[in-house]
Amino acid sequence: MTQIDKSRNIKIAIVAGEKSGDALGAPLMESLRATNPSIDFVGVGGPKMISKGLNSFFQMDEISVMGIIEPLLNLKKLLRLRKDLKDFLLKENPDIFIGIDSPDFNLPISKFLKLKLGIKTVQYVSPSVWAWRKGRIKSMEESIDSVLTLFPFEESAYSESKIDVSYVGHPLAYAINLNEEEIDSKVKDSIALLPGSRKSEVSLLGNEMVNAARALKKLNSGYKFFMPLSDKGHLKFLDKDINDFVDISFGNAQEVLKKSEMAIITSGTATLESILSSTPCVTLYKTNWLSYFIIKPLLKIDSFSLPNLISGKEILPELLQAEISTEKVIDSINFIKNKGLKFFRNEFESIRMQLKAGGAEKAAQEIFKILN
Repeated sequence: MTQIDKSRNIKIAIVAGEKSGDALGAPLMESLRATNPSIDFVGVGGPKMISKGLNSFFQMDEISVMGIIEPLLNLKKLLRLRKDLKDFLLKENPDIFIGIDSPDFNLPISKFLKLKLGIKTVQYVSPSVWAWRKGRIKSMEESIDSVLTLFPFEESAYSESKIDVSYVGHPLAYAINLNEEEIDSKVKDSIALLPGSRKSEVSLLGNEMVNAARALKKLNSGYKFFMPLSDKGHLKFLDKDINDFVDISFGNAQEVLKKSEMAIITSGTATLESILSSTPCVTLYKTNWLSYFIIKPLLKIDSFSLPNLISGKEILPELLQAEISTEKVIDSINFIKNKGLKFFRNEFESIRMQLKAGGAEKAAQEIFKILN
């Protein structure tokens, strides 16, 4: 085991660009501080990372954009923010840089700091090189010393690279764990609707979910729908009659998933939260057509939802782009309902055990190895 100097003052630059990165960053910071309480954190993060002591240079929401077109539309602003952040971090002179996800924003910062300060750099959450743009790994070698992966299927993409890769698993596998009583006490015929944490996701998929819920309610008046939004401002993207048949709440997605029997979710970390909550889900993904037109020919995978990618087979329904319709969402919900919750339990438990590879504690150990 690596011997760590617990008295050494360390400054860590850490940058997360979205809500899921903030959720990963906070336990990582906690694990790092558990080993060395003298660490100072500077960079960018959300409320969870700030609560753990991060001095955030600007609001994380400023750089929370997705896809190809949305970043291009905000390119001038993003480039200015990144330049200002580079200058800030250069003055702070950190011992190491950790970029959490958001590779298009973070990798240039890694490369800049490596060149200017000669420090080690870590990418926590691999870019999707296993799905598309595998050639990107070569350019990453100029920016990154180590990649910490969340999922077991990601490591093989780096087999021919000099980048050090460590599979650390996902902290959610430790954080979400329902007992049998909680699973058996889920609200009967309840369906959680999670349209995503970004404005662009809610505007594209929010009403697709609402329309499906409305149609499902007509088929079965006993259905109960819960929609935990991440921001009150997202209501403006949804049909005005939504409160007639959907229970709206804010900032409590995990609690809603734990009590729901099924879910309809925008592709992302929430699908993982769902299966760890023993809630089978239909996964939807939709982006603007120009982005999809560019990305589609480059994709090297058959599935895109995390439950299916981790299990290596399609255990849950997923609908991509033009496949998304009220009829197909209903068919997917009926598929899950007909299989029954108990059918999925073994698959979900297998995924949980795969993801228990150390989480934030192992990630912290790998980072200290690089620092020493």
